[in-house]
Amino acid sequence: MDTIRFYAHGIREASRRPTMIGLLWLANIVLAAPACLLFFGALGAAAGKSTAPLDQSAAFEFLTGSTGEIRGVITAALAAVVLSAFVSIFLYGGILHGLVRGGIGERPGQAFFAGGARYYGRFLLLALYSAVLWISALALFVPIHVLATAVMKDSTNEQLGFALTVFRVALALFMVYFIKMIMDYARIRIVRGDTDRVYDSLAWAVRFVFGRLGGTLLLYGLLGVTGWAMLAAYLVLCRIFPGSTTMAVLSGFLLAQIFIAGRGWLKIAYQAAELELSSRA
Repeated sequence: MDTIRFYAHGIREASRRPTMIGLLWLANIVLAAPACLLFFGALGAAAGKSTAPLDQSAAFEFLTGSTGEIRGVITAALAAVVLSAFVSIFLYGGILHGLVRGGIGERPGQAFFAGGARYYGRFLLLALYSAVLWISALALFVPIHVLATAVMKDSTNEQLGFALTVFRVALALFMVYFIKMIMDYARIRIVRGDTDRVYDSLAWAVRFVFGRLGGTLLLYGLLGVTGWAMLAAYLVLCRIFPGSTTMAVLSGFLLAQIFIAGRGWLKIAYQAAELELSSRA
């Protein structure tokens, strides 16, 4: 089956690029440091203003206080998300440049950073153009959400309420990942053709995904299941090393780094598999 072959190709390509995996791991570490300092600094400053003891009453005062401490934490969290988004744009450029161009005449690290810089402006513009997709998805989701809310308003059927809640969450997640998949193919189009026609690439990606809806969704789903399997394995291994001993702490830290590197490996596998699928178009 073609989809399985594309999936296997993505896994193989990712496994052959240890340098790229290492760079993605390093990017996560570098990004996490300022994000954590920003967030926990705001959290500590906000919590420090509380006059209540460090217990449930302190938490309640923090969340409901009239001085607006929670706004600082929310602002810090949003800043961390924005910072992550800008860095992610660079990383996608590095990954795809290495996969498409193969780093001809360049070392893997040089190719990665060259690609990140080369396509950053175009990928940033693509992110802005993607507002069309996000607005369209929101326009589709809001009426469904309103209708489900109206159905649940006077209902005493708890099972129905739970089912509708799960449905809305699942629909929202599907829309988010569906748009992310379209963005993947748009970036591939830009890099493969080295084109400045960003909006045309986005339009092509929309037509490509809807024209091959079954194959693109199945491939994305297979890679998603791989990611969930990695997460499950990580959580199981974490339970094997509970406690606060030095060995347990070191083991937990090592497992976390392996998991972070694994996420980078999976990101490369996604791009390589989708690149192979789009090349057969």
